[in-house]
Amino acid sequence: MRTYTTIFILLFFSVVTAYSQTKVDAFFLRNKTKGLLLGTFIGDALGGPIEFQGHTEIQASPNPPKLWTDTTDLMDDDEIKAAADRMYLREYKYILPFEQPYGCWAKNAPAGSVTDDSRHKMILMYMLRNGLKKNQWPLTYKHSAQAYLDWSKSAVIKTHPGYDTLCPQWLGESYKSINWIMGSRKIGEAYPVERMWNALPTCYGQMALTPMAAIYPGQPEKAYLVAYNTAWFDIGFAKDMVAASVAGISTALTIDPSKFTNEQIWHKIFDAMLKTDPYDYNKVPWCERQTQRWLSLADFYVKEAKGSPTKLFSLLDKEFMYTTKWEAQVPYLVVFSILKICKYDPLAAMQLSIEWGNDHDTYPQFLGAFLGAIYGPDIFKEDMRATVTKRLKADYDEDVDEWVNTLLKIQQLGKSKKLFKAP
Repeated sequence: MRTYTTIFILLFFSVVTAYSQTKVDAFFLRNKTKGLLLGTFIGDALGGPIEFQGHTEIQASPNPPKLWTDTTDLMDDDEIKAAADRMYLREYKYILPFEQPYGCWAKNAPAGSVTDDSRHKMILMYMLRNGLKKNQWPLTYKHSAQAYLDWSKSAVIKTHPGYDTLCPQWLGESYKSINWIMGSRKIGEAYPVERMWNALPTCYGQMALTPMAAIYPGQPEKAYLVAYNTAWFDIGFAKDMVAASVAGISTALTIDPSKFTNEQIWHKIFDAMLKTDPYDYNKVPWCERQTQRWLSLADFYVKEAKGSPTKLFSLLDKEFMYTTKWEAQVPYLVVFSILKICKYDPLAAMQLSIEWGNDHDTYPQFLGAFLGAIYGPDIFKEDMRATVTKRLKADYDEDVDEWVNTLLKIQQLGKSKKLFKAP
């Protein structure tokens, strides 16, 4: 009798423990998914008000980011803390008070307003919601392309004055490629995707696809494949770079940051990015995989800079002197070299990512997705989270919690159904 009682008690506690662990895991993943989203939105809003503006204009505005000119200023503990303390959300009225097709869609926009880096993600979510609503699985790159057309005619465009003009100005190049994907061959209205942006491998996917990691947390190869095969807008090595990034974020979502140092965490992420290679980019003869090349170059430049952001920024200036600053390799080298020179401090790196210049919002939004996936939303100040959440609702009728619910619902659906299909 005692034996049966003992067995019953052990079974009872094992069931309770398993149930509790499931609840903890569910909360853990929900929290990190929300962090991923808020991190990328905050990063976008952080750089949006100064995007592509020169140092002279930025320094003339209130409370500008630091302008690095002294090579003796090193990223020691004091400078790392100072950089993190400089991070705050600016208003647009001082430098970019007007509406911009690729920037903010409001005049004198308040702090926390986002740009096209976030709108691409809104279209991604539009596609995923339709997948759920219409049971369209498996989705393909054509569903992604169609979502750009459909979102352009959606309620958010129709009900916000001016959006119906700004949206086609923003997506003009994309529409031409989408029309080609959908079968049109009418020159002037449709062009091959390979022609978009003069065939440059851009950071398009790095803006649009990072939330995909939440569908396959801890499954970097599946995360890679869904990003790669959805990225109709990416050309050449940009497809591998964004897919590797999503694989890295997928890994970040399952790491407990309390159990590792920041450097150890990032080594796990980089390892996932480099080892996840289902299409064998690493085996192509005569040329190096670009994901590997730019990560390695980040290491090299940080060693060359010897702790000086001024020296690092000079190296970046020279490297990208003749490069469009939103080509796919630029965020990689900028973000990961800055992360390393900041000794993997998350907020210092986030701030420093806008202090080099150029595409001020793309770099921190890309880094912010990783940081939120690692640490959850609480790594960012509460007022920043609240401000960005408020602006998303006011400007685009988007709710971050609804995004989390949608992504987690699709994640569960993926356990029993094929969600995406390669072309």
